[in-house]
Amino acid sequence: MALAFFFALLAQRVVIVGDELDAETLERMRQREVFLREQMTKLIELEERNMKKSRVDIQALLFAVLPYWKVCRVLCILFLLLWFTWKIYKKFQRVEDRGDEESSSTVEEQQEPEVQQEEVEEEKKVEEEMNNLLFADVLWPNQIHRDNCEQILLLFGRLINLCRYLVSDAFCPVPESPIGVGSAYEGWCPLENEPIFCLLVPLSAPRGHVFCLDLGATGELPARNSRIRVDLKCTCGREQEMGMRCFLHTSKEELGDQHPSLLYDFCTDSYLDVEKTVRWFQMLITCAWKCMPESATCSMNVVLSRRSCRLHLTDIHKTAFVVEIVFGVQQDHTDIFLSSQETEAADTPSTTWPQSCAVAEAKLFQHIAAHDQGNTSYLKYMQVGAYILGGQTFSTYQLRTVLMHLLTAIPLESWHGKYFLQRMDDILRYLRCCVEEKRLNHFFIGNEDVPAEIILPQQFRASQPLNLLQYLVQDPDSHEQALQELEELQDRLRSLLMFGK
Repeated sequence: MALAFFFALLAQRVVIVGDELDAETLERMRQREVFLREQMTKLIELEERNMKKSRVDIQALLFAVLPYWKVCRVLCILFLLLWFTWKIYKKFQRVEDRGDEESSSTVEEQQEPEVQQEEVEEEKKVEEEMNNLLFADVLWPNQIHRDNCEQILLLFGRLINLCRYLVSDAFCPVPESPIGVGSAYEGWCPLENEPIFCLLVPLSAPRGHVFCLDLGATGELPARNSRIRVDLKCTCGREQEMGMRCFLHTSKEELGDQHPSLLYDFCTDSYLDVEKTVRWFQMLITCAWKCMPESATCSMNVVLSRRSCRLHLTDIHKTAFVVEIVFGVQQDHTDIFLSSQETEAADTPSTTWPQSCAVAEAKLFQHIAAHDQGNTSYLKYMQVGAYILGGQTFSTYQLRTVLMHLLTAIPLESWHGKYFLQRMDDILRYLRCCVEEKRLNHFFIGNEDVPAEIILPQQFRASQPLNLLQYLVQDPDSHEQALQELEELQDRLRSLLMFGK
């Protein structure tokens, strides 16, 4: 504002060249100049008063804020102290962490077994509660069961070795080390008065002989009408090595007192005869038992049978065992055997050796137990299933097939005791679906989920799945009956869980 008045006053005093000003005009200009000076003086005084007032206001504001500033300064100092303290603490903590890394890792390693032990103990408690729920007399006592299986397998392993020694100079089928098969060696057992411990004894051809497997009808799996043809092979030039003369190129007169070939005593029409083999082995094992040290304190009686060797064994504690020995010839190098086991047909020819998956089935359960860290709680499901199947047309083999399919489809940790009700429901639901669809596939034939550890013939893996419920397709009345029996199975399971029977 002051500059504006100054320029206005300067403009009034500028004299334009060539213009003449009269006295009146000059008077007005002087008055105007005086007015402007007065206004300028007032303006300057006003500005000075405003500046003084602003100084006073600023001073008052500073005095008003001064107490708060002191507080802020104290807070800032405290903040800095805390920040420095925190930095020092973090530095020391890093040093302590580096020093404790090794000790902490050691503590964790020591704590891990404790946590695992707690989990195992908790799992055992669940198992015990489930056993109490199902009443222990319904379930097979596992530890006693396993001990008996191992003792019998060891005993008969030694007995078979002695049998092989006794016939080492003769031309008889050569018995190999027994293999535990069937429900007892799979870890479960149907509720019978006496458990049956089934052993499969592989047979190999004696020197100078060879077994040729005839699998019967083409495309039939497992082959029911298989036979084992016995052929002689030339041993010329190896008489001393093999301790025999060649059956093929030596006359009867030259053979002299050499034992007859396998074809003479054990075959019918050049095929190995089951019944002749069983009778021979019954006499052989009776003689071998007399040479065993256990014969002084234990007794063994042979029960006559057409296609197997059944033995009643009583130990020193008067505990009775039933041991059934079946014979088999291995198919190539697989887990499938041609066996002497009983067939459904009553008039099975004595030269028939049907294909058997018993060794593959036992090996599967061993494989599952190994992958579940030895836990065999899933076998309780088979035990309970066999218990509620009593009197039904469903077989334990069909139920076991359902279990094998589910064991390869559901993670093994989901078969432990706390999941018992869910898994039993899965088993019965799966069986119901199979009955409704009239189809239950054989586990080892045409199944891509069979573990690679189970060695099967190529035709087993390449074939179409075998339907174990084909009879339901052919007989509608059987289908209706099967659906009704499924309802009865559900009722029996409820009764077992609620009342223990």
